[in-house]
Amino acid sequence: MFNPAIVLDTPPPARPKLTVTPIVQQTQAACLRFTTVLLCVCLFLQRFGVLAGAAPLSIVGPIGLALGAWGLAHGTLVLHRGRTAIYLGLVGLALLGAAWHATSPATFDAAPSTNSLLHFLGITALGTLSFAVPVDEAAFFARINRLLAIVAGLGIAQFAAQFVGLRLFAFSGLVPDRFLLEQGYNLEIPVGIGEVLKSNGLFLIEPSVMSQFMAAGLMIEVLTARRALYFCLFTAGLLLSFSGTGWIVLASFFLFAGVRIGPKFLRIAVVSACALGLILAAATVAAPDFAAALSDRLGEVSHPGTSGHMRFVTPFWLMSDVLAREPSALFTGIGAGVSEKLSLPYAFDVNTPVKVFLEYGLPFLLAYLALFWRAERAALQGALFVPLMLLFLFTGGYQQFPPVLFPVLLVLAIARLRQTASAAPVG
Repeated sequence: MFNPAIVLDTPPPARPKLTVTPIVQQTQAACLRFTTVLLCVCLFLQRFGVLAGAAPLSIVGPIGLALGAWGLAHGTLVLHRGRTAIYLGLVGLALLGAAWHATSPATFDAAPSTNSLLHFLGITALGTLSFAVPVDEAAFFARINRLLAIVAGLGIAQFAAQFVGLRLFAFSGLVPDRFLLEQGYNLEIPVGIGEVLKSNGLFLIEPSVMSQFMAAGLMIEVLTARRALYFCLFTAGLLLSFSGTGWIVLASFFLFAGVRIGPKFLRIAVVSACALGLILAAATVAAPDFAAALSDRLGEVSHPGTSGHMRFVTPFWLMSDVLAREPSALFTGIGAGVSEKLSLPYAFDVNTPVKVFLEYGLPFLLAYLALFWRAERAALQGALFVPLMLLFLFTGGYQQFPPVLFPVLLVLAIARLRQTASAAPVG
């Protein structure tokens, strides 16, 4: 006969303890090594390339893809089913667009570039990969910020060294030009005070890239360890780059990350934002000329002819003019590499979504964005999604630039992370 007292007095069965096998531990360690090596390549080999035909090709792309293939072959990485399906869809749409342009009369003088198409699809393929096992998020982000702190230190030393006559802002003359990717990039940009140049982190391709990576370091530090030394390094690196794009990325982080993580982060964000405000105020008092130069950079968007206006305004002028001339570009684009060769009555630049949209069409752009969106993210990754996507999409034409594309893919899609066991949930 059923006796409820017996059931109530019976203790619940003990939950089996989760154990991590040596093989899983080895795979986790391999994932962290992959993270370290890939980021080292992206950060310290940005300026190096080889000639591929008439154009230089970044060595970061082939090396990154080789690392991905190695990880796939050794079980460190696996193919993510959802993103692999999206990528195959991208390839199909790109081939359909290429066939359309090959059989249709040309509207613009420039012909589509097969090399541009192959390079774009090749480096984008890294987004199909994923860590084979979940990795501790604290260990993952610690690896990233350790390397970014080195870049910050190098950038600070580079900026200070110019005041004692030591200038190393470009590698031309030290390394044969055939191995460099520096042509066409703004490595040596005056601050606007005497002959002082903006810091580019020594190995990074431009001061704007320096500012964006420093913003990323600050965001990660706010979410994780919150160490005073790292805050100082990243803030100094951000200030000495004299670029507004890093501040825009950082502002988007403080605005949107609280929605993803919750009230506890909101308090941390407010304190961090206030600290940055105090640092800016102190810099204004201590070095008014430098503060004025930084302020001018932040206000460039509304001034035609400035880099800020070129980066954030002219791409949309270009998109409007192209669609008015060729409405079918909404679906098929105008061909790989064509958007940068157009002759227009104004100087223009292209950011990532505008370039992808104009060259491949709206369906391709939506699928491309889905490649970044389709992932299982831990809470801290989710907090970084909006600012890192803003960095990737609107602060430069990074769809063909592996040194920025690969780190963004790594953090937002490739990395499978789990919350640190000893840490309380944020928020």
